[in-house]
Amino acid sequence: MSIGMVSRRATTTVLGLLALVAALLTAAPPARADVPAFELPPMVAAGADHQQKLRAEVEYWTLAKMASTGLNHETQDATAPPGGWDDLSKPWPQKQGLISRTAGKLFMVYTDVSTGAVSTSSCSGDVVTSANQSVVVTAAHCLRVHTPLDIGFGNVLATNMVFVPGFNGASLPRNTTSTALPGKDIAPYGVWGVTREWVTNTWSQSADWLLGRDMAAVLVANPDDPRPIAQVTGAQRIAFGQPQNQTNHVFGYPTINERNYYRPGNVSAGLQRTFDGRSLMVTQGVTRNDPVYYNDVMPGAQSPGCSGGALLQNFDPVTGEGLQVGVFSRYDDPGQIIGLLGWVQGPNMSSTHFGAEEQAVHSAAESASLT
Repeated sequence: MSIGMVSRRATTTVLGLLALVAALLTAAPPARADVPAFELPPMVAAGADHQQKLRAEVEYWTLAKMASTGLNHETQDATAPPGGWDDLSKPWPQKQGLISRTAGKLFMVYTDVSTGAVSTSSCSGDVVTSANQSVVVTAAHCLRVHTPLDIGFGNVLATNMVFVPGFNGASLPRNTTSTALPGKDIAPYGVWGVTREWVTNTWSQSADWLLGRDMAAVLVANPDDPRPIAQVTGAQRIAFGQPQNQTNHVFGYPTINERNYYRPGNVSAGLQRTFDGRSLMVTQGVTRNDPVYYNDVMPGAQSPGCSGGALLQNFDPVTGEGLQVGVFSRYDDPGQIIGLLGWVQGPNMSSTHFGAEEQAVHSAAESASLT
């Protein structure tokens, strides 16, 4: 459905439209500290049947549904560049440090607001420190997208969403029809249902990347575990208004290759690679500040599916701990005459840098009840 998550729609028409609209924009509006977060409709409403609905949300995601939604569209698993994985993207070892527990894969069901049509997709997210210990941050476009005239990406809203911290797809069969639920081999810390969600005020008004501020926070709960998620996985520290132009790491679950800039045939042989959605990947490098969108941009080879993945500063690869200062939002290609054409696949990754609006989102989520 979107620029950085798994999508099954064509993008050419909408990019042409967005380019015309964006040509009228000289800059995204600055984030304001007094702008409140915007709460979307709850995924699991409060009431006597809350736990029953939470369980239904989680148990919707059988092995077959996870495989069809969260793995690539090919019959081949991920392939590394000829010289091996590099800083543009490489697998993060299972169970190595905190990030292997806090980072996870999101699975979503979307409902078209206009037609009622249903589709599925996947994104990435991360558990962060919060007062209620139940907050996962991701990209706003993983929850809500509404492009002009409903062209291209359309007008969709997530109506079912689960988070799988430490997702390990190595044991997930590609073409399974199994109605079994994932075990500890795939979901080592359980499957967590999203109950409530918030996006930035800017995204609530322009859910199409044109004004930026592509960040969301969701609350999660597990029908089989009364503990808040941070007590199970730990949490990455989160901060706002941090310095830019830093060495950063982006963690996500790249999945499809239709818009993989580094796919075979699109780049030189030494850079070529593919993804399958099974594994957490990391990209590392020095970011540059995009002053128009307040984004952090750096070369990176992660395909759609990594949307919402954590951007971490001061990351320690031994402990797996860092300071989360952003989430992956879209791509960037400085070689495009009309920059929006590069939003589709890269070669750079552009992450929303957390400022005042993102802080308002986090504050709203961490002070809220799960129901």
